[in-house]
Amino acid sequence: MDRTNEPDDETKLRNTDVAAEITRRRSKPGIDSPAMTPDEPTCRRGPTPSAGALDPMAMLGADQTRTRDPAQSSRPGAALDPGDCIRRRYLLERLIGSGGMGQVWKAKDLVRERARDPTPFVAIKLLNSDFEADPDAFICLQRETKKAQELAHPNVITVFDFDTEDVGSGRAFMSMELLEGETLDALIDRHPTGMTRVEALPLIIGMAKGLEYAHKKGIVHSDLKPGNVFVTESGVPKVLDFGIARAAKAIGVERKEDSFDAGTLGGLTLRYASPEMIERLEPHFADDVYALGLIAYQLLTGRYPFRQRKATDARDDGARPARIRTVRRYEWHAIARALEFDRSKRWQNAGEFLRAYEGKSVAAMVVGAVASAPFESLPAEVQTEFRAHMANAEGEWRLVQEGLGDESLNAASEFGKAYALHPRNPDATEGLKKSADYILNRLSRIDDRADRLQKLKEMQEVSDYYASYKPVVAAIREAGGGK
Repeated sequence: MDRTNEPDDETKLRNTDVAAEITRRRSKPGIDSPAMTPDEPTCRRGPTPSAGALDPMAMLGADQTRTRDPAQSSRPGAALDPGDCIRRRYLLERLIGSGGMGQVWKAKDLVRERARDPTPFVAIKLLNSDFEADPDAFICLQRETKKAQELAHPNVITVFDFDTEDVGSGRAFMSMELLEGETLDALIDRHPTGMTRVEALPLIIGMAKGLEYAHKKGIVHSDLKPGNVFVTESGVPKVLDFGIARAAKAIGVERKEDSFDAGTLGGLTLRYASPEMIERLEPHFADDVYALGLIAYQLLTGRYPFRQRKATDARDDGARPARIRTVRRYEWHAIARALEFDRSKRWQNAGEFLRAYEGKSVAAMVVGAVASAPFESLPAEVQTEFRAHMANAEGEWRLVQEGLGDESLNAASEFGKAYALHPRNPDATEGLKKSADYILNRLSRIDDRADRLQKLKEMQEVSDYYASYKPVVAAIREAGGGK
């Protein structure tokens, strides 16, 4: 079934006030288990446990008991409310997100609470009533859980389990880590003219790292968009919702064939879908790269590059994204290539995008074999990248010479990247030397040796060339950092 035009199944996890908090609790004596304190929450319904068994649902006082049928909220189509329990374990506290296929609730895991876990809260994603009887939706949620469980990565949400309610409807759900922060679409909305390069950098790199890990596992997300990326309060981006993720071929990765193809559910978001996804071609990692390029563009500019048009329409009109002037040349190159309408011209996976965005292209990985070769004999791609870094470096150096800011460390970094592409290149070497002389002169005025040593070490990390450059080594020794 094709749900392309249905509402997005986004989980908009936002910081909102708790809709309902249970404030009156009491413990039940005579239970052969760790005691619950009077202020611990309990579920609002369920049978009375037999002696010796811990049933948190029976811990509720009579003044909190619902007057409706205790099993009512388990019936198909029944609405859920704060205070309801799922699987006799997860106490729902508040609704924190809803979409076309499901709801996400903040819940307290009563098993964790019994174990006195300091963080007993989890997020529970349940299918909406319209999808409870849909076998494809049931399977899709289970596959989402399974795929997410494979992706133990800091930039991917942690998913715990898939299960169904034990009473009534058999409502399917999955449990996952509870995140505090906001979705990326909310962050974009708060920056209508775009974020600064420095603000956006960790978000773009974090998303790319999460996707890179998924791609290495042979998984294509297939619905990457700002609503499916969550930014925690500490600024860590986490990729969410692998609901329609699909398998793709990855070198060295063998995946068992699955008779169920999540792609048959449709559900893709047209604004972030590559032309190949819209045309229903086989999934490819480059499809996620296209969406990643779109999100990076929005973060940095506050706008969509193709005036809200889907990729096939923009392609047919010959549209091109406007150059982003606030980023470095190699960063723009990474984004622009990610936004190519032809899959074969894009970065082929998130790892390639990541290396390019960080200024570490695939070409840089093979230059060791040609370190002493004449510049003209280097591969064309290496020559192009070398020139780009040198141009960036000279631009930064001009700002330093004109007194428009101390960009000397940035200049040294760019000279260092050029040097890494063609070691012993005289232009790159000269750039590193003049940057070092300028920086060392400034750092020599710092009286605090510890502070000076720290800054010297930061400088040394800019390029391998500085690891053995005598003036730098001598300055570090003089500051107490070595023999």
